[in-house]
Amino acid sequence: MPKQLVNRLNKRISFVKTTNAKDEYGDVVQQDMVVFSCWSEFYSQGIADKISSIGTIYENTVYFNIPQQLRKKIDNTMKILFEDTKYSIEAIDPRPSEGIARVIAKAVS
Repeated sequence: MPKQLVNRLNKRISFVKTTNAKDEYGDVVQQDMVVFSCWSEFYSQGIADKISSIGTIYENTVYFNIPQQLRKKIDNTMKILFEDTKYSIEAIDPRPSEGIARVIAKAVS
């Protein structure tokens, strides 16, 4: 991994999967289970990008740059947990020449 990339990956994120579990009363509830965590670079859209993405699937999205080589494979069924906010994964854009994968995500309420 290039040294300049290591310096940019300064935000810790967790990838979670939603599973069904039983609570203390025996009711089935959905529970988030952390699959793994990694370092990332976080940034949101600039003003020009926000205006140009109105009405598209990329409206109100954020970006996470993560190392391309991870111990686990990520997919669109996972969610990202970052600073007490959960994000759904909209797209994964591998960038082998940079050694990263860009994850496009949208906040989930």
